[in-house]
Amino acid sequence: MSNSAVGVTYRPDTTGNEWLRSTAGAIRDHWIVIVVCALVGGLVGLVLTTQQTPMYESSATIYQTPRPADSDSVSRQRTEAYTELLTSDRLIATALAQSGLSMSIGEARDATTAGANTGSAILTVTTRTDDPQTSARLANALADALPATVTALDGDQPATPGAGDDANADQVRLSVITPAVPDGQGEGRNFGRNIALGVVAGLLVGLLYAYVRGLVGRRVRDEAEVSRFLSGPVLATIPSEKSLGTSGLVDYRGPDSRAAQALRRLRTAVTGRESGPATLRSIVVTGATPGDGSTTVAVNLAIALADSGSEVVLVDAALDGRPAGSRHAADAVSSTEGLTTYLNGRGRLGEFISRSSRPHLSLVPAGPAIGNSSELLASERLSDGLAELAEQFDHVIVDSASLQDSSDPLVLGRIADAVLVIARSGHTRYVDLRTAVERLSLADVAILGVVLNGSPRPAWQFGRTAAGRPADQVLADVPPGTAIDTPLPQDR
Repeated sequence: MSNSAVGVTYRPDTTGNEWLRSTAGAIRDHWIVIVVCALVGGLVGLVLTTQQTPMYESSATIYQTPRPADSDSVSRQRTEAYTELLTSDRLIATALAQSGLSMSIGEARDATTAGANTGSAILTVTTRTDDPQTSARLANALADALPATVTALDGDQPATPGAGDDANADQVRLSVITPAVPDGQGEGRNFGRNIALGVVAGLLVGLLYAYVRGLVGRRVRDEAEVSRFLSGPVLATIPSEKSLGTSGLVDYRGPDSRAAQALRRLRTAVTGRESGPATLRSIVVTGATPGDGSTTVAVNLAIALADSGSEVVLVDAALDGRPAGSRHAADAVSSTEGLTTYLNGRGRLGEFISRSSRPHLSLVPAGPAIGNSSELLASERLSDGLAELAEQFDHVIVDSASLQDSSDPLVLGRIADAVLVIARSGHTRYVDLRTAVERLSLADVAILGVVLNGSPRPAWQFGRTAAGRPADQVLADVPPGTAIDTPLPQDR
């Protein structure tokens, strides 16, 4: 069984375009989350705005009369000193005492800012409070208290109200030129601005979420997208149907079964390809990740080939793909002996073939669970056994564990003619599909193609049932043409 002249060469996209497509796809997949984040952000902005207290700002302007003897540097130093003095506890205490405002020094200090333009003799004191009258009174009180406080700190006698101008002429060097007036508008409840900011913040959070999801968890969706990513064809896209969710088997009798039509197209792809001079005989079916539906595709592909009149044998080689206990269920229909019995040195593989009730379809069960599956599968006995089956049957379909779970598909792929890789819509991540294809290519294993399973993804998970039974137990003793309600094993 040569595998040197069969298969598709896939080159998964590793460029920046894939990052862009992944991000765009994540935005498309999570647009509801993005919209919800934007709405929540806008709502938060609205709520916070309604809870805000409007603040009113008032400013008083003070002019500093320069002394003739002062140099420019001394004038700048005085301006800086007066600016700091406007927010000092001493001046604030004087201002509060003269104005009669019921505020603490700390509250007044927190509400006050002072500044001066560079190179200018003009000072500005600004206050912000939740009452316009209080804001204006505080600003004016601070401006009025500045001259007397400066005079006292300069070492002169404090100026007293009512004293003559001649007595205080040398001491008064500061004058209020623009008193503060109450602010009639206030600010802090700008609904439009705050809601817009909330919406923008929500959008950024939603886009960040979509970006992270796209970066770490971008999943396959449709056939065209997967084909672009792989730079190669998707052999078939198997849609989700109710029968697949209940029995795990395609209803080939239904005239409108899209899944049956897809499996027939896959059958044509398999029978129409050649490996050298001979038709493909042995095909390994594996999933990129657990749960991709490799068992579903393997079973239904075997049925489709058998329905066309070909003699088909289905080999359960998923030796590490399901719990060991499932192979020994009390109601097991098939024998507990099978592939592992043969690999352990007993007889020929043909001795463990069991005929199913379906015409032209035979089975080789997995046999007892083992812990060294890769070593046994790599033995000469498996190569000889598959060669024996290929001589007896037109097609040998080998159901294997997923590439993420095990290296068994690589071992089997070197022996068989080709490997069929299964990816499931809404489940398989692109990074895992890329890894699966690259592992097969590095191992020099021929890839027959990729099949997209379960598209579009239904509410129930396609091919994931709870029984956990192997494929041979699903098909054994089921009369042909009857409804099959035996659950398919838990997909790998």
